Amino acid sequence: MRKFSLLKLLVLAIGALSSIIQLESCANIVPPSGGPRDSLPPYLIAARPIDSATNVHPKEILVGFNEYITTSSIQENLIISPTLKNSPLIDARLNSIRIRIADTLLDNTTYSIQFGNAIKDVNEGNILKNFTYVFSTGEHLDTGKIKGKVILAETGRIDSNLIVVLHPAGKDSAIFKERPNYYTKLNGKGQFNFNYLPKGAYNIFVLPNDYTKKYDDSTKLFAFLDSSIRIETTNDSLQLYAFQAVKKLEKRKSSAIVKATKKTGAVLKYSKDFDGNEQDVLHPLHLSFETPIHFNDSFSIVLCDTFNKRLAGAKISIDSAHPETIIVSYPWKIGTKYRLIIPQASIKDSLNNFLARTDTLSFITKKEEAYNSALIRLKGFENLKNPVLQLMQDEKVKFSYPIVSTLINIKQLPLGEYTLKLLLDKNNNGKWDTGAYFGKQKLQPEIIKLFSTTLNIRANWDNEIDLILNK
Repeated sequence: MRKFSLLKLLVLAIGALSSIIQLESCANIVPPSGGPRDSLPPYLIAARPIDSATNVHPKEILVGFNEYITTSSIQENLIISPTLKNSPLIDARLNSIRIRIADTLLDNTTYSIQFGNAIKDVNEGNILKNFTYVFSTGEHLDTGKIKGKVILAETGRIDSNLIVVLHPAGKDSAIFKERPNYYTKLNGKGQFNFNYLPKGAYNIFVLPNDYTKKYDDSTKLFAFLDSSIRIETTNDSLQLYAFQAVKKLEKRKSSAIVKATKKTGAVLKYSKDFDGNEQDVLHPLHLSFETPIHFNDSFSIVLCDTFNKRLAGAKISIDSAHPETIIVSYPWKIGTKYRLIIPQASIKDSLNNFLARTDTLSFITKKEEAYNSALIRLKGFENLKNPVLQLMQDEKVKFSYPIVSTLINIKQLPLGEYTLKLLLDKNNNGKWDTGAYFGKQKLQPEIIKLFSTTLNIRANWDNEIDLILNK
C-alpha cells in the first residue's frame, strides 16, 4: 500500500473538514454496538489555519477531531487571549468546530483559544480537557508563562469559580476601570496557568468570574500580588490569598413587614442557641431576633438561680457586630440549673415593638460527661509570627489557642469533631483580619492554613494528635 506523507494526510483532513462544515444539517448519530468501551477523549487531527500558525490574521478558524464531538456550555468555557471586544460565533458539527471572529486582530500578537472542558465525544462523553488552539499574527509565538495557586485567606479553602487577571505594570487603576487583556480560570485545586504571554511586566489580581472582570465592589472576593512580575524572570509558582474587604450584609425584614406582623398580634420573636435544652459551659448564651433591637433601661433582663435570685457576675449585652443578637455571659457551672427572666418591655426594636409577654427561660448547663480533654503536640511554630490554633465547627470558630509552646493541653472541650486551622495573627488581636486594596493602603489579609487532620473529641478516650505547622 502506498504511504502518504503527513503533509498529504493533513491536506486531505482539512479538505474533509471544510466539506463537513458546509453541511447545513446532519442525520442523527447512532453509536455502534458491541466491542470495548471507548475511554479516550477526542484529539485534534486538522486545523485551518494549522495549530501554532504564524503570520496569519484569520477571520474563520476550523478545527477537526478524530471522531464525532459534542460541546457543553462552550461560550462559558471559552477564553480567548488577548480578549476580543466581540464574542466570536461558535458552530460545532459532526467532528469539527468553526470559530468566526468579528474583531480586527492586533498585529504581532499571539492569540490562544482555550476551550476548557467544553469538548467531548458523542458516544461515551469522554472530555477533551483543557484543549487550546494557538496562532500568531506575527512571525513567532510568544512563550511567556505564569503559574500559581489561589487560596481563600479566611478559610484556607479553594474556590474554583474565581479567575486570575493580568494588567500591564504601571497601570495601578486598571483593575478598577478596564477589562483585562489576559485572564484564566482556576482548576479544582485552585491552580492557574498562563501561557503564550508576551514579554513584559504585569500586575496580577484575582476576581469572581463575573461580567465586568473589574474590582468594583469591596464585597467581592479579591486578591493581589504586592508587586508586579516580569515574565522573563518568573519561574516559581505564585501564591495569592483571596479575601472580602467588606462582608455582604444579610437582608433583613423591612419595617413594613414588621408593621403588618404587629397588626396580626405577633410581636418580637427570638431563638436560643441551646443544645436541646442545655447550655454549653464554655460559651455565652445567644438570643437572636429577626431585626436589630435595643434595651429599655427601665426593665432589665436578669439571670437567676432556680429561686429567682439574681446572680452576680452576669453580663448581658447586645452584640455590636450583630445588633439583632443578645449575649448572656456568665461563668457557668457544670450541670447547674438557671433561669433567665426577660420582662416584656425589656427589649424593643426601632418601631417600639415588644415581646408578647414576659418570658422566663429555664435551662441547665451540660454535665461533666459532655466534655473531655485534648492534648495537641505541635512542631515548627518557632519561626511563625503569632500563630493561633483555631477549632472549627459548622464553618465557625469555636475555640482559639495562641501557640507559645510545643504542647496545647485543653482541659475541657465539648464532644464532637473539630476542623483545625492555623491563623497567622499579624496584629496579635486573636482573630482573622481581612485585607484592603481600595484607597492608598494596600493590605494583605492574614493567612489561615487548613489542616487535613481533624480533632475528634470522644468520651472516655485519650484525645491526642500531632500537628506540623510549617509543612
